[in-house]
Amino acid sequence: MEAFVENCREAHVGADGSWECNAMGKRSSRAAGKTGRTAAGHVRDVKIDRVGPVTIYLRGDAYYLYYMEDGQRKRPRIDGNLAVAKATAADVAKALAEERASPLTFQRTSPDDLVASYLTYVEEVQRRAWRTRQRYRAGLERFLDYARDRSIEAIDRITVSDVEDFVRWLRGKSRCRNGAKNGKKEGYKVGGIKFVLSTCRTAFNWAGRNRRLPPYAENPFSQFPADVLSEGDGEASEREVFTPLQEKAFFGACNEWQRSLFVTLAAYGMRVGELTHLLIENVDFDQGVLRIRSKPELLWQIKTRDRRDLPLTGLLADLLRDLIDQRPAGFVFLHEPFFAMRKQPAQAFANDSKFRQRLLRLAADMPDATEAERRRAVTAFCRSMGQIPLKRPRMEVMKLTEKIGCPEFTRAHDLRHLFSTRSQDAGGNPLLIQQITGHRSAAMLAHYTHFDIDAKRAALETFHARFTEPEETDE
Repeated sequence: MEAFVENCREAHVGADGSWECNAMGKRSSRAAGKTGRTAAGHVRDVKIDRVGPVTIYLRGDAYYLYYMEDGQRKRPRIDGNLAVAKATAADVAKALAEERASPLTFQRTSPDDLVASYLTYVEEVQRRAWRTRQRYRAGLERFLDYARDRSIEAIDRITVSDVEDFVRWLRGKSRCRNGAKNGKKEGYKVGGIKFVLSTCRTAFNWAGRNRRLPPYAENPFSQFPADVLSEGDGEASEREVFTPLQEKAFFGACNEWQRSLFVTLAAYGMRVGELTHLLIENVDFDQGVLRIRSKPELLWQIKTRDRRDLPLTGLLADLLRDLIDQRPAGFVFLHEPFFAMRKQPAQAFANDSKFRQRLLRLAADMPDATEAERRRAVTAFCRSMGQIPLKRPRMEVMKLTEKIGCPEFTRAHDLRHLFSTRSQDAGGNPLLIQQITGHRSAAMLAHYTHFDIDAKRAALETFHARFTEPEETDE
């Protein structure tokens, strides 16, 4: 009988050394927890315990589970000791009894499927802004290029070593800014590499939550220490803002149209998109309030989607009155040809409500159009109404900074950094400044604040004065 049982055991060992059926026959006389080899040289699986329909085996030095799910054999490996294996077997048995998916079940997913599914989630569930989705798409397409280059067929096979290889691969590539298809190509800088890695990390986190990665598997992009990346040319330099002299020279070099844009951006720390999408109805002179609102009809929304109200100070109230003049509707800030009255808006509207209704009709007239086609149509109409192209302020900043001798400042967004720095330098309440700029967190506000050496010196001298003041004496 012993020989018969032993023959049965060997007959049920598969080509991979695992059991092909759940019928164990007579218990082996071999000591529990020990493994051996069959006559064919395969490692023998030894039954250790059973929890309901789930059997625990020891194979070599690792524990495995065996159970049937949806008519298929499952043999997952358990990373841990026998206690972990028993606890996991209990979780699996409970899930099977409740006719739920086993906690060890996951859907093997290709890189292409991950990217397509995650971008759909970002668009349809999170409802992220179009420009944000485009940036995510650009970053994830680089991941797809790498996966194809390395013939990676499933995302669960990616390890931290692959992420390191991905970084090396990125450093050898060039791209246009912000994922644009055309334009000047440059090599990836550390900021661009970190953005790609952070986008991949978020996509893999989503994959883990949706059972597209093995349970308990760590995110390889979270394990990789992206914060230690550098340009390789020494210590990282602190980001700077205009010095007081540069600031004075910058605004002094502006023409009337440029000054209206950049004074407003610097006075409120406003995002460029918030300025170019500002409508006349958003300016309430009676209440003295400037309202920052998303514009669904214009296919634009505030980055954080948080609306905010800003007080109109005397300087800004006068500037906006001059810009709006007698116009009842349209954009507050007009493109330079419209500002100079070389062009006129394509249509006149009695108020901004009718202007927005016109945009809604434009979308309704294109029921079968793609999002990109609708966006092109809306953009073309807004341009005919005098809207400033989003990239135009940056081009104007580059002209001015080249002219005054500080070409390292290339973005209108730098004026947002300038506001955060100057307002805190002047002793402003950080929480109040955060509400004015619309930053989601104090940490992000800190990212936008760059004190110069004079500000640091003044703060230290105030603090150090405590140690040099003469002590009071009792007479």
